[in-house]
Amino acid sequence: TCWRCKTELVWRVVDEWYIAMDTPSKSKIKNQKSKIGETFREQMVKVAKKINWIPDWGLDRELDWLKNMHDWLISKKRYWGLALPIWECEKCKSYQVIGSKEELEKNAVQGWEKLSGNSPHRPWIDEVKVKCEKCGEIISRIPDVGNPWLDAGIVPFSTMPEEWFPADFITESFPGQFKNWFYSLIAMTTVLENSNSFKTVLGFASVRDEKGEEMHKSKGNAIEFNQAADEIGVDVMRWMYVKQDPEQNLNFGIKAADNVRRQFHLMLWNVYNFFVSNANIDHWSRQVKVGQSENVLDKWIVSGLNKLIKTVTLSLEKYDAFSASNSIESFVNDLSLWYVRRSRGRIGLSQENTKDKNNCYETLWEVLASLCQILAPFTPFIAEEIYLNLTGEESVHLANWPEVGDIDEKLEQDMDFVRKLCELGHAKRKEIMIKVRQPLAELKILNSELQIQDEELISLIKDELNVKKVSFEKGKGEMSVFLDVNLTTELKEEGEARNIVRMIQQERKKLGTELDERVNVVLKDWPKKFEEEIKKKAMVNNLTKGERFIVIRK
Repeated sequence: TCWRCKTELVWRVVDEWYIAMDTPSKSKIKNQKSKIGETFREQMVKVAKKINWIPDWGLDRELDWLKNMHDWLISKKRYWGLALPIWECEKCKSYQVIGSKEELEKNAVQGWEKLSGNSPHRPWIDEVKVKCEKCGEIISRIPDVGNPWLDAGIVPFSTMPEEWFPADFITESFPGQFKNWFYSLIAMTTVLENSNSFKTVLGFASVRDEKGEEMHKSKGNAIEFNQAADEIGVDVMRWMYVKQDPEQNLNFGIKAADNVRRQFHLMLWNVYNFFVSNANIDHWSRQVKVGQSENVLDKWIVSGLNKLIKTVTLSLEKYDAFSASNSIESFVNDLSLWYVRRSRGRIGLSQENTKDKNNCYETLWEVLASLCQILAPFTPFIAEEIYLNLTGEESVHLANWPEVGDIDEKLEQDMDFVRKLCELGHAKRKEIMIKVRQPLAELKILNSELQIQDEELISLIKDELNVKKVSFEKGKGEMSVFLDVNLTTELKEEGEARNIVRMIQQERKKLGTELDERVNVVLKDWPKKFEEEIKKKAMVNNLTKGERFIVIRK
């Protein structure tokens, strides 16, 4: 029975037409370039080896099919389809293959006027009769039509402009295509050109549902495209596809899309929103750039951007969207979780270092604009939205591809080490159950083969882990960290001040205050030494004493 509709099927044995795979070629047709004396199979193997297969095991799969397949079945017992140009003589059992429209018109003895002006399909083609070359009998075309893959195989000649031959690139899901489309393309151009019709083929696995099962309407697990586009969003769908290893099946669904959106699109949008919100409050506008920023974070992220441009460019030139998209996502992760995280204190109305503030804005603008140019082929809509607002230009899709600038490998290695130390420090704080907002006197790095001399990098560790001092002690064994947990009165007061700032910020968020909106605050008490710092960081006008904590909008 039919697996889909459960209708009972009848097995019918009929005669069909085949192309011989192992008969040495004797063709003397002028426009055919197949080699006389070689079998069709041998010629196709040579052509298949000229193609760049992605993944590379695709060639082995195709050669395995070519090695083991029987003669190629090319006919179907149907009415609609490619009319096979074979005229068979019932009297002497010979047959003629007509090679062109012009040849058919020349040989036609009746019915040509009914075909003329119509497509070469049934019923018109069946009206044309020719004379048997051997016995002179008037003969008709066989009733069979061609296998659909015959049509698919001549796309390089029927559809593609001649000057494009061979095509640079084709792609299709590889289950089944090694014996269908890839095979038929190779077969047709082997006969007609003795060459490959495409230079590179990317084969990819299947799309399954979220449980890894095949999608079928009859199973109720299929997702119609318009539904997916509406509920998921096309940029999220595109990212799901490009970020998937093409050799592995993609488990597709609404929940899977939510994870992708959270891990990439929302993270990118939050970085963009951080930049725009603060730049508007600071009334920042991009000026002519004067020199490069000396801030170590700016130099690091620009170096990472240049490396990303290089990686994505090389990957796309190799048709490797998988590596390119994963590199982009890793960069956005670094941008959000380290650059923006450690740059929050550099911008905003409370920051007085105008030069460093401008450098931060300029760097973020440059990174986001270049990132949109890279993202345009992957997520065209979010890239367009961000790019137009940043630049005011006509479209990101009309912008030039960004060029690769300087890459500072030493700085990137040092920053990786800094982040590793911070991970160890956070883990140690969690172990001893002391929150980051409580300042500590010292972080010691034990048994490290590497040491950091750059004070800016040391400052990043201090700020991230909220410690006053960072020191290195040489030794043997696995690298570890030690935190001095002795709390002086001043450290306790500073920790209390940070906690107050956190409380005010949380209340501001509940009240929906603007980033530049100042408030008044009522507190039971606060460390007087840190009063100005509390006011500055939490945008507070007045601190007054009261029985309960209140944040008052002006």
